[in-house]
Amino acid sequence: SSGINAEYGETFEERLVGYFKDSVSVMIRSMSKLECSLLIAMARLSARHANQPFNLEMVLYEYKEFVTFEGSKLNAIPNRDLAVRAVEKLVQCQIVRNLSTRQGKVQKEYRQMYLNVDIMDLMNIIKACNLPSSVQKWAQSTLMFT
Repeated sequence: SSGINAEYGETFEERLVGYFKDSVSVMIRSMSKLECSLLIAMARLSARHANQPFNLEMVLYEYKEFVTFEGSKLNAIPNRDLAVRAVEKLVQCQIVRNLSTRQGKVQKEYRQMYLNVDIMDLMNIIKACNLPSSVQKWAQSTLMFT
């Protein structure tokens, strides 16, 4: 058996990847503006640093730079606990993954993480989200790093 579905002309693995992308798209579209903004910050870090791991401190710094540059009251800097919970949700949804499961003694803010989603796919999903235009422009500027 070749694993090819004759009706669709694709392998089981290709269909599985497609289902994962669809479910990620639905999850991201239902996320808060803060969660989407933190995802954009993660994508920018990943793109700029050749998919090297990042941590919450780096993500928050990237987000603060955007808010400071934009000077927008709409994009207030979140308190740390709210940001930690938002990132934990992204990990729980498997959009972001921790580098190691043995990070118990490392503070949450310094645990190393990776994006589990392709940056181009993420940016295409973000385009369809109901985000302020300044956040959308910030997201699209991420593509210059890829």
